Amino acid sequence: MLSTPKLSWSACIATLNRHDILIVALTHLLRQSRLPEQVVVVDASDNWEEGRDRALKLFRDAGDPVPLSYVTSAVRSSATQRNLGISMCTSDVVFLIDDDSFLHDDCAEELMRVYDADLNSEIAGVGAFLSDENPTVQSSTHRGQDLMLDRKDTGRNRQNMMQRVLSTKLGQWINREILYQNADMLFMRYDEPRDLQVPDTVAHLHVTAMPFMPGSGMSFRRSIAEKEQFDTALRFYAAFEDLDVGYRIGRHGTILRAYGAKLHHFEAAAGRIKRKKVIAFQLLNMAVFLKRHAKNPQAFLGAYRRMLWRRLVAEFLKDSLSKRWRFPQVIGVYTAMRHWREVWACNTNEIDAWYPEFQRRILEDIK
Repeated sequence: MLSTPKLSWSACIATLNRHDILIVALTHLLRQSRLPEQVVVVDASDNWEEGRDRALKLFRDAGDPVPLSYVTSAVRSSATQRNLGISMCTSDVVFLIDDDSFLHDDCAEELMRVYDADLNSEIAGVGAFLSDENPTVQSSTHRGQDLMLDRKDTGRNRQNMMQRVLSTKLGQWINREILYQNADMLFMRYDEPRDLQVPDTVAHLHVTAMPFMPGSGMSFRRSIAEKEQFDTALRFYAAFEDLDVGYRIGRHGTILRAYGAKLHHFEAAAGRIKRKKVIAFQLLNMAVFLKRHAKNPQAFLGAYRRMLWRRLVAEFLKDSLSKRWRFPQVIGVYTAMRHWREVWACNTNEIDAWYPEFQRRILEDIK
């Protein structure tokens, strides 16, 4: 009996002004027990050539085990950059990771094992499992290197204490229903209902069905990715772009999480925008997704408005619990509440031309 050939995969990374962290991420890519067919990096930095030269040297010193395509983008938008990167991929599967995503050595192998077992092509995408364990710390090659890289300020000591509280049943309910710390609550599903069942061909693997994938480690069949591109109207800040595209990928098959495909999201500080801007564009971009993709956007209007008020309460509580007394996340919600009607009034056919300028204006208004 002939064995089924293994599928090929490409790694794709969009980056901006974070070359130090990118090199660490690329190093972990080269350590994979199942190497990609190609690595594509789309760099929108002003000094992108410097990043290219450092990456080429890294690959050259490793013996060039994988072809590297390192290009720039005239548009600084993670959505646009990711679409460009995907268009350059030639493999069966595209694995999109962030420039601060550190793959465990067997991450890709475990991820691709799911696709290889999917004999009926029922699976559209597979998400990695986000692990707190940082493989860089365990690596003799890069031991301690991560200590020289700044991380996003997440108030880790407070988070650890809160995590213990939120691990209770009551805490889990508060986390989901009150604090909105869950993608299922943050993202409004415009295509329900869907059947979230694990296909029989992969039921023996450690996987579970889900509606979304983590943006720092999402993979999908390239043929599907070409049909469901990232939203290029999100020109200046693409909050929820990963939830949106992953959700649309689910129109074409099952989305799974592979628990064996471990990835550590380092969450580097460099290049991140302020909390108030993140929250504002989570909410405003969500209005764009509803306008574009819901069969009847008007049917979601009431739910969207209620969600704004619930997010106002949730972000007030989170700012307070984290002792952010300037309440940046509350300001983000308030900004969205002031401007969402402009998005809702925009004709769907005009969003591509109108929304980027709208985003730019909002960013300039938020200090």
